[in-house]
Amino acid sequence: MLSEHDFVEAAKRACGFWNLAPTQVDVLSHTENVVCRIKVSSDKQVVMRFHRPGYNELAELSSEVVWVQSLAVSGLPVPAALQTPAGDYYRSVDIGAVDSNEQRIVGVVDWVEGQPLGGALSNASGDVVAHYETIGSLAAKIRCHSHAWKPPQSFVRRRWDIDGLLGEDPLWGRFWEVSSLTPNQKAIFGEARKVLREGLGGLSVEPDRFGLIHSDLHLGNIMCSGDELTIIDFDDAGYGWFAHEIAVALHPGVGESWFASARQAFLDGYCSVYELALDEIESVDLFLVIRSLMIVGWLDARPELPAYDYFPIVVERAEQAAKNLLSRS
Repeated sequence: MLSEHDFVEAAKRACGFWNLAPTQVDVLSHTENVVCRIKVSSDKQVVMRFHRPGYNELAELSSEVVWVQSLAVSGLPVPAALQTPAGDYYRSVDIGAVDSNEQRIVGVVDWVEGQPLGGALSNASGDVVAHYETIGSLAAKIRCHSHAWKPPQSFVRRRWDIDGLLGEDPLWGRFWEVSSLTPNQKAIFGEARKVLREGLGGLSVEPDRFGLIHSDLHLGNIMCSGDELTIIDFDDAGYGWFAHEIAVALHPGVGESWFASARQAFLDGYCSVYELALDEIESVDLFLVIRSLMIVGWLDARPELPAYDYFPIVVERAEQAAKNLLSRS
């Protein structure tokens, strides 16, 4: 198994592709990808990201850069990707010992000041409610950009449609068959999947409801510096329902006393930019349940991550969400 030391050493080697002379390299996080901070001087640092093998191919990562650049041009607060002197945004690097090494695609982006508003799985405090109106407006601006932007022919990103979320081979795994679930939990998740598939089947996939989204706009992917927010980590970006985007942003507050306040603040911010129809707002509840179930599949496939410690809590919350859904059906 690769260690933090392996990634630090690989980052030092990869710096050569960008003509960076690192003074210090630290591993910041190990979730979907391994993220390192590269200090190159007393007042300059960048972020290097080692992409998880088998998730995004080079064409998908290159498309991510194109889309994020277009978001920046439209005024959205996003980090810029850095090119090598040869004009590349990504290179491949070997990590670990020769007899057990792993090759990963690596990229570099600008450093973003501040701290994430929360974690990928753990809930934040009620203090985040103050930011939810801004988060809502940012999500709506991504939607407006999706309506106006025409991707190049080479553009390739995944689809968070019925198959991507709840199909036989969903993007984040077959959550209803996770081996550590009890038979009763598997049955509940399976029934919930059927109900959710029926619900999604009634939703429009026309461009006014379905388009390019960040799709992982949780609090851990929003950096805060004072009153300024910056959206990071577009690794899961693709085509999906805009209501899905809303649910992902709201999901960290599910079960918290401040959830209703956060939801209203988010919708206020969103509707100040793009007016939501009532049926679309109502569909967010479906996507909140889907998000709870998806995380079960996502985390089950990544037992090596520190976040796996949350797995029992994730399953418990997903089971409750599924039971609530079935009781309403």
